[in-house]
Amino acid sequence: MNKTFIAGGALTGLVLAGGIVGMVSAQSAADATGLTKEQVIEIALMEVPGEVMEVEREREDGQHVYEVEILAADGSEMEVEIAADTGEILNVSADGEDCDKDDDEDEDA
Repeated sequence: MNKTFIAGGALTGLVLAGGIVGMVSAQSAADATGLTKEQVIEIALMEVPGEVMEVEREREDGQHVYEVEILAADGSEMEVEIAADTGEILNVSADGEDCDKDDDEDEDA
């Protein structure tokens, strides 16, 4: 009877330890990107006001980025690409066209 009790306790301990490791791994993944999903949405909506349709985290050219799809007030679909570690807006695209934010700044110079 004691063997059953000990085995059950050990199994419970392993399950709890596995859950803790899973939580730590999820937290590490969030820490690696630097921003929460809510922060990314806030940054994107400051750039393009509207309704957020989708948020995806991807890896492009070795960098983690968030792509936020927004239905703008005028009905156009916009995509805002944000660096996951810094929150920098990398690109804003409309209807499949690349409208790189840096290009706009160069034209003003």
